[in-house]
Amino acid sequence: MNALHRMAEPTALLRFASPEFDLLEGLVFRRYPRKEWASFARFGWRETPEGLVVTLAALDEPAEGDLDDGVADVKITAAYSRRIALAAERHALGVGIIHSHPEGAPPRPSSIDDEMDRYYAEYFADFAPGRPYVSIIMSELAGDTGKEIAVSGRIFHGGVWRQATRVAAARRPDVVAWPRGERPPAPPIPPERVARLTSAFGKEAYQRLQRATVALIGAGGTGSAAIPILARAGVGRLIVIDSDHASESNLERLHGSVPQDAADAVPKVTIARRHVAGMSPDVIVETWIGRLPQPEIIDAVIQADVLMGCTDQHTSRLAVSDIARRYAMPALDIGGLIEGANGVVTGQIVQLVRFLPEDPCPQCRGMINPTRFRQEMMSTDEREAAKAEAEAAVARGERPDPIAGAIPQIDTVGYITTTAGTLAAGFVIGWLTGRFDPKFERLQLDLVAECLGAVDRPQRRKDDCVCGRVRGFADQAADTAPFQPPVHWEPARKIVAEKV
Repeated sequence: MNALHRMAEPTALLRFASPEFDLLEGLVFRRYPRKEWASFARFGWRETPEGLVVTLAALDEPAEGDLDDGVADVKITAAYSRRIALAAERHALGVGIIHSHPEGAPPRPSSIDDEMDRYYAEYFADFAPGRPYVSIIMSELAGDTGKEIAVSGRIFHGGVWRQATRVAAARRPDVVAWPRGERPPAPPIPPERVARLTSAFGKEAYQRLQRATVALIGAGGTGSAAIPILARAGVGRLIVIDSDHASESNLERLHGSVPQDAADAVPKVTIARRHVAGMSPDVIVETWIGRLPQPEIIDAVIQADVLMGCTDQHTSRLAVSDIARRYAMPALDIGGLIEGANGVVTGQIVQLVRFLPEDPCPQCRGMINPTRFRQEMMSTDEREAAKAEAEAAVARGERPDPIAGAIPQIDTVGYITTTAGTLAAGFVIGWLTGRFDPKFERLQLDLVAECLGAVDRPQRRKDDCVCGRVRGFADQAADTAPFQPPVHWEPARKIVAEKV
C-alpha cells in the first residue's frame, strides 16, 4: 500500500444532487466502455464530528482540446488545469477532478492516478488555500444489488488525505461507495420478516434499505408514525431529532407511547428509540434533543440519504428546504390539519411537499407565513406576554397585532398524522430502493373529499431567489442559514442509548 493510501485514515461522505450527477454520469462515461474521460469540478464542504461532508456544486466541463481524445486514459492539458486554478481564485469552493475507469475495471486508483492527485493537491493549494482537493473515480460494474455505479474518492484537506467511505446520490441507490476502490462487504440476506417487501420489490430493495440512513425532524404524531414503517422495512440507521417530550395532550397520536411517558415527561426521541428497539433491534437509532438549524443538528442530519420534516412548522420547513438545497439531499416535508368550525368538519388535509435540491424553496412556493414564523420563534415568556397584550387590546375594543398572540395549536388528530407519516415513509422507501419515484411536487389530499380530493401543486422558483443559485454549495453558500437559532432554544444534545 503506497503512502498516499496509508495516510487516508480520516473519512468523508460524498453527496450528489440529481442534476449535477446526471450531467456528470453522461460526461465521464461518454467514451465508455473502453476509454476514460474526465472533468474538473467544484465542491462545497462541511466539517462534522463524523468526518468531512463534500457536495458536488458544479462541473467545469472540458472544452474542445482540454483532454486528449487520442488516448484511452485521461490526459489533461496544462491550459485546462491553469483555467480551473485561476477560476478558483474567484470563488470559495473546493476544486477537484472526476474521471471514469473502463468497463469491468473497479474504481481503484492506479499509480498514474496517485501521481496526478499528489500533483493537483499541491498545485491547487496555491490558488485555493485552505480548501479541499477532491479526486473521484467512477466505474459501471455488476454489483451485489444489480448494476451499480461504483464510486471511490479521496480528499486532501487540512494536511491529510481522507477516504470517501460513503456516497449519497439523491434518489440513486445504484450509486455505491467503493472505499479505496475495493468492493464493499456483501449485503445481508433478507430475513423472513421482510418477505412481503422483497416479493414486491426484490431482495436488492431490502439490501439498499440496509445501507441507507434516514433523518427525521420531529418524533411526534407524524414522525412517530413514519419511524416504525422505516424500521420494519429494514432501513439500517435512523437519526431522530425532536426538542419536545411526551404530554397528555399528544398521547393520542404519539406512536410507541404509554401513559407513564407523559407523567415522566419522557423525550419523544427516547420513545422513538424504545419503539424501534422492540420491533427491529438491529436498526441503529441516533437520537438528538434539538432543532434545525442548530449546528449540531445540521452535522447530524447531513449524514442521511433522505431528510423528513415531520413538524408542520414554518421554521422547520424553511430549514429542511435549506438543508436539501445546500447539502444536495432529497427531503420530504409532511403536514396535516382539520378544517371546519362549530363542530362541523369540512376538510381533513394531508400535505406532502417534495424538497429536492433543485426544487423551489418554501418561500418561492408561498408556504412561509411571516406571522406564524415570528410566533414560532418566540420564547415561552414572549408568548405569554403577547397573549396578555392581545387580550388587553380586545378588551379595549381594539384589533390586536397578529403577532401578539400564542402560536395556534396544529389542529389535527392521530389518524391524520398516521396517514401522513406512513404515506411519506412509503415514498421515502421508494427513493431509497429505486423501485419508484413519487411524481408529485406538492401533494394535497383531503381525506373526506370525493376521490380524496388529491391535487398536485407544482410551483415555479422565483427568478431572484437564491435557492436557484447555490445548490450543493454546503457551508460555502453566501446565505449560510435561513435564520439563526434564538438564544432561548435549549442547546442541542445527543441522547445516548439507555434503558427505558
